[in-house]
Amino acid sequence: MGASLGGFVLTGLLISVVALTMLGVGASMVSKRKEIPPAGSPLGIDLDHLIAAHNRERATAKLAPLQFNAQLAEAARDHARDMAEHHELSHEGSDGSGVSKRVKRRCYQFQTLGENIAQGQKTVDDVMRTWMNSPHHRANILGDFTELGAAVVSDDQQTNYWCVDFGRPWPRVDLAGDPAALIEALNRIRTDATRTPVAEDAELAQVAEGFARDLAARHTLETKDRDGQTPFDSLEHRGYHARGLALSLAPGESDPAKVVHSWLQREEERKDLLSDFDRAGVGVAVDGEGVPYWVLLLARK
Repeated sequence: MGASLGGFVLTGLLISVVALTMLGVGASMVSKRKEIPPAGSPLGIDLDHLIAAHNRERATAKLAPLQFNAQLAEAARDHARDMAEHHELSHEGSDGSGVSKRVKRRCYQFQTLGENIAQGQKTVDDVMRTWMNSPHHRANILGDFTELGAAVVSDDQQTNYWCVDFGRPWPRVDLAGDPAALIEALNRIRTDATRTPVAEDAELAQVAEGFARDLAARHTLETKDRDGQTPFDSLEHRGYHARGLALSLAPGESDPAKVVHSWLQREEERKDLLSDFDRAGVGVAVDGEGVPYWVLLLARK
């Protein structure tokens, strides 16, 4: 039977998929993995060889290798088996699932996600050759990912179904240390701009932290919490007195210095960050999918 392929990619809340008859999966370098030889995996096909082949292509393009991830491998195996059982090459599972839903089932929290699939290829070399000759599949193999998981499953007619899931997970946020790191990054910018550094303020930090948790719980970026209160309202209720206040919010970035940099790109927030505030409080919280939410409160006492 002929071969087919498909590819898909979801980048940071964006997905990209590509499928093709005679094509299929994604790339990655990997530490030797000893687990999960997929049930139904065709004899003679070495998934480590598949991952190494992807990383050879990335090395040629001067890109970092992909690391094996067991959760992505489980999601890829789930889908390869599903395609084989239903004799159908598709990024949509028989239950209507897409790649993002399948990797979430395996508890993988991603910033960027991609998938390549293929049907009919007999060997790793065949699949890689076909994929690298397909612009969309090649883009996944050489994409902005850091991890991957791969699987191949045969149907009852010995037709192979390939699936590779690529991911870039959310970097971990240090909930205890990163608020202080953000203030340090802000003060470096203020010093360069000949502004007086801001001091950490415990009360501002408590309000910012509570507001960050509320945003993360609701997966939203709003200036009011679920009760319709702004951080300024909360400070007023606490009896906090200041001659001026400012608020900055940011989602999705794990590096405190990059959060500050993102604010500096917006004129109004840049003005606040470099204004004559003398106190600051930072809160950060992470939602169930690993997305961080940042809150910065500035005050002039």
